[in-house]
Amino acid sequence: MITKKALSAFVVCGLLTMAAPSASAVPTTFVTTGPVFNNPQDPDGTGQKAILGHVGRLIGGAPSGSSIRISLYAFGSDWIAGLLADAHRRNVDVQVLVDHTSVETDGWMGSSGASVMNKLTAAFAEVPPPGTTYGTSWFRVCAADQPCLAESGVGVNHNKFFLFSRTTGSGSPANGVPVDNVVVQSSGNLTASDLSVLWNDAMTVAGNEALHAGYTRYFDRMAASQARADGSLRATDLSMDTQAGAAKAYFFPRATTDVIVNILSTVDNPVGSAATCHGNTPGHGTADGRTVIRIANGHISRPAVARKLWELADAGCYIDIVYAKLSDYEALGEHRETAYWLTRSTRAGRISLHRLNNSGLEDPVSGQATGTSSHTKYLLVEGSYNGLKDQKIVFTGSHTFTGLALTDNDEALLKYVDAKVHDAYAENFRAQRSASVAEAAYGGAP
Repeated sequence: MITKKALSAFVVCGLLTMAAPSASAVPTTFVTTGPVFNNPQDPDGTGQKAILGHVGRLIGGAPSGSSIRISLYAFGSDWIAGLLADAHRRNVDVQVLVDHTSVETDGWMGSSGASVMNKLTAAFAEVPPPGTTYGTSWFRVCAADQPCLAESGVGVNHNKFFLFSRTTGSGSPANGVPVDNVVVQSSGNLTASDLSVLWNDAMTVAGNEALHAGYTRYFDRMAASQARADGSLRATDLSMDTQAGAAKAYFFPRATTDVIVNILSTVDNPVGSAATCHGNTPGHGTADGRTVIRIANGHISRPAVARKLWELADAGCYIDIVYAKLSDYEALGEHRETAYWLTRSTRAGRISLHRLNNSGLEDPVSGQATGTSSHTKYLLVEGSYNGLKDQKIVFTGSHTFTGLALTDNDEALLKYVDAKVHDAYAENFRAQRSASVAEAAYGGAP
């Protein structure tokens, strides 16, 4: 169980600085670059709503003339829908793109997604009072059993990102310093289970024009494809990666390359070093300078990713994994090889595996649900990467390590190079690992 102290650390790692205005009345900057994590185990609910509240404050802080773009797999929050309707009425352009799963009343979401759609569709159709201008807004749904962009008969729009051209991040457009070009890449949807059951993260990058423009191009291409029912704008192998300073965005689907395998293949040594996964400053990574790779991912089923992880572990990297679902020996076809590679012994010891999918657990006295499940999709590198030692890098987003996420879904993955951001994610990883079940006697890296 996470302590109150650890929970406070998670909130501090978030990007909302809730300090009171100084005596000199210098405007407060409420939104900066950094992660926010929810805590589904938080008994008073504050930690559960950390990401929801953060997104709500960003929406509330969007001023007249700005834009908000949202792409989600599942949108069932009536509260967020109300904030978006309010933003539209103060002349903010609001554009929302969701998977068809979100609005299916006979599905797992019940009527919550359809209610959101109806609420926003009605609000966006309102005629503004005389002398008033509303935003140019819309709510669109991908075709049934189809992503919005990927050429697929089995995939979904699995995205979970929010784009703001300008926001104060305070919940009010008049309170705080406006910040332009804000990207929020989350692992979570806007549903009840994403608060109280699932571990999620939301990485915000503020003031990065190139990154915001890259995400906007991707969003606009999805929207254009959704609007063309003939499928003429669908994609099979997207090439829209955007390098933007410390950030880099990868967009999907991909048909010819596995982005995660490519990332793992870049985990190496300084040029000229003899041994893979070594060469860092002692204590950076492991105590003896080996690279540590930490993964907290809801679903892992790609054998190519599993094999590459094993190869790195065999070469000396320390691999530590928390997962909710793993393709095992009962899986069909090649997916069963995933468990083979991740559980196979290496020369440097076995990969550390921890299953976090116990959402069915209940307190024996109260009967209240106590279990949680990992829903994050991040990969952390602490050590050698791309010929440089002592690196700290985060890869996060909506991208699970599955075949569908690679070739059939609309997905986004965000890379960010920053030691403080990495360390915040590493702390969240340890919290998830402490809530999971170790699958072998070997434990996680410190």
